[in-house]
Amino acid sequence: MAKPIKKHKKNVIPKKETKQSFFLSYKNQNWIFLGFTAILLLFLLKPLVIDGLSPQGADVVSSIGLKHQINEYSRNTGQRALWNPNIFAGMPTYQRHNAIAFSADNLFSYLGRFINNVYLYYLFAFIGVYLLFRFLKMTPLISFIAAVIFILMPHFKSLYIEGHYTKFRALMILPWVFLSFKYFLDKRNVLSVALFALAFGWQIRTQHYQIVFYTALMIFALGIYPFIKDLLDKKFKLFVKSIMLLLAAITISITMSAQPLFLAKEYLPYSKRGKTTINLKTKTPARDKISKSDGVKMEYATQWSTHPSEVLTWFVPRFYGGMSGEKYMGNAAPQLRNRVIPGYWGHMPFTQSYEYMGIITLFLAFIGLYAYRKDKMILSIALFAFFLILLSFGRHFQIFYSILYNYFPYFNKFRAPMMSVTVTSFMISILAAYGLKYICGLKQGEVFVKYKPVLITMAALFVFGILLLLIGQTFSFTKAGEKYDPQVMNMIKNARKEFFNQDMIRYLILVLLTSGSVIAFLKRKISFNLLGGILAVLIIFDLTGVQARMHKDCINVKKLEKQYFRQTPTDRFLQADKEIFRIFPAGREIFKDNRWAYYHQTIGGYTPIKMYTIEEFIENNLYHGWERNMPVNWNVLKILNVKYIIIQGKIKNEHLTPVNSDKANSLYTYLFKERLPRGFFVGGYDVIKDEYKRLHAINNPKFDPQKTAILEEDLSAQISQPDSSWSKVVKFTPNQVSFETYTDKQALFVISELYYPPGW
Repeated sequence: MAKPIKKHKKNVIPKKETKQSFFLSYKNQNWIFLGFTAILLLFLLKPLVIDGLSPQGADVVSSIGLKHQINEYSRNTGQRALWNPNIFAGMPTYQRHNAIAFSADNLFSYLGRFINNVYLYYLFAFIGVYLLFRFLKMTPLISFIAAVIFILMPHFKSLYIEGHYTKFRALMILPWVFLSFKYFLDKRNVLSVALFALAFGWQIRTQHYQIVFYTALMIFALGIYPFIKDLLDKKFKLFVKSIMLLLAAITISITMSAQPLFLAKEYLPYSKRGKTTINLKTKTPARDKISKSDGVKMEYATQWSTHPSEVLTWFVPRFYGGMSGEKYMGNAAPQLRNRVIPGYWGHMPFTQSYEYMGIITLFLAFIGLYAYRKDKMILSIALFAFFLILLSFGRHFQIFYSILYNYFPYFNKFRAPMMSVTVTSFMISILAAYGLKYICGLKQGEVFVKYKPVLITMAALFVFGILLLLIGQTFSFTKAGEKYDPQVMNMIKNARKEFFNQDMIRYLILVLLTSGSVIAFLKRKISFNLLGGILAVLIIFDLTGVQARMHKDCINVKKLEKQYFRQTPTDRFLQADKEIFRIFPAGREIFKDNRWAYYHQTIGGYTPIKMYTIEEFIENNLYHGWERNMPVNWNVLKILNVKYIIIQGKIKNEHLTPVNSDKANSLYTYLFKERLPRGFFVGGYDVIKDEYKRLHAINNPKFDPQKTAILEEDLSAQISQPDSSWSKVVKFTPNQVSFETYTDKQALFVISELYYPPGW
């Protein structure tokens, strides 16, 4: 029997499918949305990008003063300064240097010479989020809206205007870590490993380890189900391969960031973050257990905790009055108009930011969470977001927070639990994208069960807003511990109530506009493209409107430096003295001002990571003297090589001699008569092993640092008080101090430098 002859079809190469909406291909839409965002950011960041200015945040000014002298040393010698002698009687600085090994951040640093870094990282984050949702098979319009939601979160603006660039950069890299890890989970190949290692290593190199920690938890939450599923499906080979690839990626990430990471770990045990510092006023029962490996105290770590009720600020930006410094432009308290008032009346000490996520964002996120609640990735994201929310409660849910604080490695080094909210906002933007995707998929005439989550969410948010508005009229609008004149307090309360009512009306209007637009789409009165356009406009209006409330004057940094750090008569007097010495700016405000470090070596200043030794000195000894009218402990000034005290007023004291008057700045300089040189010989010592007793000994007026040293261990050699001795600093740089010394008897040479074992 003859076989039938097969008819072969002519080989036809199918044309590549070109998806369209807006009468444009997806490829063209990608470029249009990128271009639109670049222009939008240019408009929002005009003072920074076009005018070349910088926000006049407190940390910006502080950073200039902190780094000036060591930057000058580096410029003049070409060497990196390893130690900063100008602040807190000296502290290591090598652990904060940027990594030398090349990575993508080096490229951004180079580009930052031509384009503002904030603009670069914002645009970079937008691209990361946009590509993430395109990778998740979402349309360009949905990807664009979700990306805009993330980058316009108001909290991010507060970071760069206050000078928290490290945290800002770490958060802008976060979407890329998520994208590359999701790509790794889907592909499990060498390319995915390389991309994930690059993204995660880049974030680690920002040196904001608290955000890195939250990112690592995010990776765990995202990856736990796929890995467990491999085991359940008995794909053991794939499981082992994936584990090996993931370990390789993490190893590469750590290797890329080894310089800042390992050096920071080396410094940590000696920093305020690495040890529970002693407080002689409140004796700790478990004081013998305090060690150099302990973290910060629970009370200090959880000061900035999110009270559960403050979650409502995600919905209503001024539910608790907004920020601690709010400009008032209302009518309820006309006496306060055009003035900055203490708007915030919540449960934290103060706040410089909004945690608002946008009512439209949350509306979409609720829909996305409900509609895709069975999707394993969405479930993982939702559970992780819930975990972060519980974590942000800190002291308000201490039984939960203390589990990580007590048992998770390094967690007790972190502070500000509310910081986890910044990562939660990224999770919310993902859920919002899925909510928009669900709405996009609805068709006219769908069964009610399909419309149900959308309609219920609309109604619930509107009713919720009405209830909040009504209940809010009974609020006290006062903050615990506030002490104002009753008349002033009444004006502040009226202003805060007006803030609340204005934002509640704003909330209801946005809910109605969003609901009306969605209903018009469901009834097919408008297309999804038009709905997306309307929502995009409303979201941009909503989030940028709240951003605009956070305002800082933008200035030219170089001009600011010349103006703020302009030499005063006090500076000129101190610089005329060519000896090596330290100063003591006595007074709460001037003590923590880094302006002094710009020119001089001070025992004060501001940095959240100072060494615990100086922290304990300041807290337990500096102001624990024995004179009622002058509570300064003279022993501390002797030990720290203080030669001059600067005070905002005239005083008389037998230990001080007035040497300079700077009436224009209300500063008076006094010579400390009993000052000791940077290095000196003593003939006696006391061995005090207990650190509490050592601090108490320094507060004893009978203790004389010029004759007696306090040691932790006994000496092997005999010493005696010399009849003749001297020392002279012959070389002084941030990296080396050299002395010439002479003593006629074997004695103990005491150097007025904070001991730092890794660097000595």
